Amino acid sequence: MAEIVDSTGASLEDRPQWRLTGVIFFGILALLLLYAAYLIIAPFMTAVLLGAILVTLTFHLFARVRTRMHGNSTRAAIVMLLLMTVIIVIPAVILGILLVGQANVVVEKLQSGEAQQMIGRIDLTRSLGWIRRIAPNFDPATLSPQRMLLPAVQQIPGWVARHGGTVLGGIAGMVLGFALVLLSMFFFYVEGESIVEQLSVLSPLPKQYDREFAARFKDVIDATFRGQLFTALAQGIATGIGLAIARVPGAAFWAAVAALLSLVPMVGAAAVWVPAAIYLSIAASMGGRPWWQAIFLIVWGVLVVSTVDNIVRPWAMKGKAQLPAIPLLFAVLGGMQAFGFVGLVIGPLVFSLLMSIIEIYKQSFRLPASGTTIA
Repeated sequence: MAEIVDSTGASLEDRPQWRLTGVIFFGILALLLLYAAYLIIAPFMTAVLLGAILVTLTFHLFARVRTRMHGNSTRAAIVMLLLMTVIIVIPAVILGILLVGQANVVVEKLQSGEAQQMIGRIDLTRSLGWIRRIAPNFDPATLSPQRMLLPAVQQIPGWVARHGGTVLGGIAGMVLGFALVLLSMFFFYVEGESIVEQLSVLSPLPKQYDREFAARFKDVIDATFRGQLFTALAQGIATGIGLAIARVPGAAFWAAVAALLSLVPMVGAAAVWVPAAIYLSIAASMGGRPWWQAIFLIVWGVLVVSTVDNIVRPWAMKGKAQLPAIPLLFAVLGGMQAFGFVGLVIGPLVFSLLMSIIEIYKQSFRLPASGTTIA
């Protein structure tokens, strides 16, 4: 390629303004390409991020497997993917089969009219008559469970029939998403170390800061996973204890369901104990169960199950995430609101990396001490 020179024969590329123009052009081109790459990968961002998170959590195990495989990263990655599939898929299939069985029982009762008969026998006038001693103007007869519940209950079988295809489509989408996560994990297992090395080369920061960022990244992911695990176990156990004391059938099974649902943003274990409390209230209004069971489960769910998340998660994450409890709680909740499920990791990660940047600024650009004069 011919070199561009001026009238004196000097290369124009050596002039500062030309170098600045080249940097600006390259920067704009790089930003445009990065934006285009983001648009391409955006539909699969959740799968890619989950794959990166799982690889970060399990990379030590992968390194051991790779050593056993005589340094073959591809074979070690395949072994890890098979292991992850077994760990995730088998429990999910078992729980899914049990849930389908429970759903079939509910649908059969709805189709047979048994649920409608139970609702028709509810007599709140007798059950809630004691409230009139506290509030004389209250009339339990104005609360009609038959009018409020029967139309909804009668529509459930039809809703299930109409949305069966949607449910199957959702299951197919979950399977596809899981496959994309596995593909992302395979890529990061095989190429992850090379990617980290390239990022370190491109980084303008000193090496110790690169290492600090990498360590903070891993610590936050470890802490978030630990917080999620302990929170799910705590909410599952708390829900199971409440259901067992309230004598709800299948308390252990529903405790496992509550533990899994606690991982779902905006759903949580309340998806288990709230319907159970409604069931106990209906049964109590019919005289089939004592009222204390429903009241206890409602109080237990509100005061124990719903608050254990805000206690256990910051406690479990505080050590490695290096964030105070209150900012950590806001980081988790805000991350979920902004990014969905992956926000559980992204929120604390952003806050933690921000603290690292502030620390780097304090170390690299220290202001003179008070009383000194800047020449």
